[in-house]
Amino acid sequence: MSGAGVHCARSQYRGRLLLGAASAVIGLALMSQPSSAATLDDVMKRLDALEKKNDKLAKENAELRSMIGAKPSAAPAAAPAAGSTKGNPVLHAGVATVKQPEAAVSVGGHPLITKAGPMGPIIDNTTVTLYGHADLSLTLNNVGVFDQDKPGFTIGSNSSYFGIRARHNLTPYGYEGWSVLAQYEELVEVSATPSERAAFGSRDSYIGFDGPYGAIKVGKSDTPYKKSTAAFDPFASTVGDYNSIMGNTGGDNRAEFDFRLGHAIWYESPIVSGFQFSAMASPGQNYARDSSDFAYGEFNCTGSAVRGSGSGFASDSPIGVGACNDGNFASAYSTAATYKNGGWTVIGAYELHQNVNRVGDESGTLADGSTIVTGIHDEWAAKAGTGYRFKDPVGDLQLYAAYEWLRRQGAPAAFNERSRDGVFASVTQFIGQWSASASYAHAFKTPGNPAMLSANVGAIAANATVQGNLFSDAANMYAVGTRYRFNEWASWYLVGALLDQGKGAHYCLGVSGGAFGFCSRDANNDTIGGATIKAVATGVTLDF
Repeated sequence: MSGAGVHCARSQYRGRLLLGAASAVIGLALMSQPSSAATLDDVMKRLDALEKKNDKLAKENAELRSMIGAKPSAAPAAAPAAGSTKGNPVLHAGVATVKQPEAAVSVGGHPLITKAGPMGPIIDNTTVTLYGHADLSLTLNNVGVFDQDKPGFTIGSNSSYFGIRARHNLTPYGYEGWSVLAQYEELVEVSATPSERAAFGSRDSYIGFDGPYGAIKVGKSDTPYKKSTAAFDPFASTVGDYNSIMGNTGGDNRAEFDFRLGHAIWYESPIVSGFQFSAMASPGQNYARDSSDFAYGEFNCTGSAVRGSGSGFASDSPIGVGACNDGNFASAYSTAATYKNGGWTVIGAYELHQNVNRVGDESGTLADGSTIVTGIHDEWAAKAGTGYRFKDPVGDLQLYAAYEWLRRQGAPAAFNERSRDGVFASVTQFIGQWSASASYAHAFKTPGNPAMLSANVGAIAANATVQGNLFSDAANMYAVGTRYRFNEWASWYLVGALLDQGKGAHYCLGVSGGAFGFCSRDANNDTIGGATIKAVATGVTLDF
């Protein structure tokens, strides 16, 4: 073999040796820490540290860096937006083409690893995340109705869901700090038989942009009004959920202002000194003057849950033609402002539903014999709230309180059960991995109540009804409970709730997030006014 050949062979051998050494260093670095923390930046930092201690190794590392086209370790990449990394990144085979990667190892001309992107080192410019939440509970309940006045036992899935989130980094393409976002999220019926409620994309799903000036998204999502006080409720998605009263304009099994708005576009500002602003709008896509049709692209009435109260599902109407006369609305707008700094939280929120059709409620004969058929009016809600988290030797103490105004504009008083005020307060004491909570919600009396409520007396219920607006429809909900957190991902909880109502009230426990509502209805599904409803539930949650 010639001298040149020997020199070439030695160079190739030395290159393989260096590459093998680098692989060993990378492998040892990855094995020496949890997988969630091991990144290419970590490896590069370790190489930098070794370089400083060993001049010879520094020279060899420089040669190795030259071979793979990598640069010395740079400052850490910008952190992703809050809440955007929950879940497990998926290293996928479909590698996006990188225009000018900051530093990459290439295979077949495609980048295998790049330091570009808001999440740091990733498989390519698109990060795909799988995430989910599982919550099942066992519940003992008593709805306080004459033919069901005994404990019942249920098993249910409370807002369990699964989602896929994608973030495509645009920085390498010249759009510094910008990303394209996409998310598909669905309800998972863990214990019940799936239906349209659990169809893929049934929960928050969208596409949008995220950048230095905030994020703008299009699709469907919980409204800013709903999100603004979500953290206030320690019993969310349980029998003690505050939406039994808060955001619930007429009682029964839905909360009109705890809503996931479809066909929407919304903006989320960056957090600046603790302040954040968000706004959402939906054109409604309902071309009936009285908002009585399904929205374009829907076969479910707006303002209701799929197959739920007011959904119009039983009308068996073709797609695009509805009989939506129990809360269907046209355009909707929602906005919220929040301030979080230190222990303080302060919120203000507002939401408007235009041309809400309640012909099914606001029609009938008054005491003077006159007939009223109205039912098309705007509805709005506003709330203000605050909270503070105290630090003490025992453990953190969290306090929240909120006041809410619910209004239906222009409705006749005798039929207006949608205009009232409400108040909510909660307290949570944290002690190690345990927490104990209590909450209270109150619905003030409304101007009127159009419901014809059956008497809660078995002997006369089939033959007699009472006009709901003759009695108070005020209500109080009390909840207490405890939670044990095994870690930040898994917990066990125990919750008890009691709903005490005036004779004209018909609220439910566990609405808007629980597996199902516990309502004061008899065996014929007639609504009973004034029932006292009680429930105790225990369950386990897992986030991933």
